[in-house]
Amino acid sequence: MPNLLPNWLPWIRPAGRLIWGCIALVIGLMYVVALMKRPLIKRPFPNAVGYAAFPIIVAVGLLAAKAFTNYQTWCVWLAALALVGHGLLMVASSKESDPEEPATWAECFAGAIGVFALFIVGFAIIPSEWLNYANSYLNWGDTTKFVFTSHEQMLFLPFHWPFNYDYPSMRDTVAVLIYVVTVGLDLKLWSMWQRRHEVKEAPAVAEGAPAKRSRFGRPVRVRS
Repeated sequence: MPNLLPNWLPWIRPAGRLIWGCIALVIGLMYVVALMKRPLIKRPFPNAVGYAAFPIIVAVGLLAAKAFTNYQTWCVWLAALALVGHGLLMVASSKESDPEEPATWAECFAGAIGVFALFIVGFAIIPSEWLNYANSYLNWGDTTKFVFTSHEQMLFLPFHWPFNYDYPSMRDTVAVLIYVVTVGLDLKLWSMWQRRHEVKEAPAVAEGAPAKRSRFGRPVRVRS
């Protein structure tokens, strides 16, 4: 199996697990948004064709990777992108559940697994892999290296920094920011999910206001 991450920059492959974690979180959030906004589009094919396309994409991707060994990375990437894109298409074109009907046990179980998986990626895998990457590749675990010290002048200001700020502190600051962003996304998505069935009322039309306009742009009044 080839390394799917390119080697364009020297830091990409050492940060491989961190990058994969971020990709998994973004894809999961895309599915969540698609579930809240469905149906976004009309499904262009029957349901049976859509479900059968998943194993077909996997089979075609495996056969292409085996046949074109010099382009295995491209074949795997194209198959993975096709699976993700087709899955998003299936979700975005699915029918919205009736808010008056209670959710089934299977729906609740699948939703709980999905939320738990996103929590693991956002709150555990990404911060952990960031710390591993910062300690190993960036060498930010060295307490003898400082971003600035209290003996240095604060930028262009005429006084010194009030404290020392070493690289382990900057590493931990980034980890805290990851948690802050993840918690903010969590709260925002829960709020959006709870309001997904709300219907915005159209603004009331003032009495005597034109109801619509003609094809020439002139206001048209409705006769009582």
